[in-house]
Amino acid sequence: MATCTLDDEDFEIFKKFKMQKNPTNSAMIFRCDTKEHKFKIEETIEDISLEKLTEEMSSSSPRYIAYVYRYTHKDGRISFPIVFIYFMPKGISPTIAMTYSANKQNLVNRLDIAKSFDANTLSTLTEDWLKEKLAFFK
Repeated sequence: MATCTLDDEDFEIFKKFKMQKNPTNSAMIFRCDTKEHKFKIEETIEDISLEKLTEEMSSSSPRYIAYVYRYTHKDGRISFPIVFIYFMPKGISPTIAMTYSANKQNLVNRLDIAKSFDANTLSTLTEDWLKEKLAFFK
């Protein structure tokens, strides 16, 4: 059951993150606080590649990641899409997995992010993986 909510204060922090004037590859990492039934911003990291980000993450803890990415299209245009990455490692507690899974869409909707991708290993989270996912969007 989807039970977590994002406080207005944290939503305002996210909006500022999303609307950066000079964007770089940046991540905002969220977690579920099951005791308070809230999404919490765990960390915001600016100017970081996906590969570097994975070095800072736990391979055994699920997380939601809002990631701003500098994307060069085939025609040379540059855009800065924001993507939602649902990181759910294999082998974690079924209760935790169900909580994160049930709340994923809640957070995607609140953040209003159109591009949402799932990953179950940190080694999946590479620039090549993200480019492949984004190639479907013109």
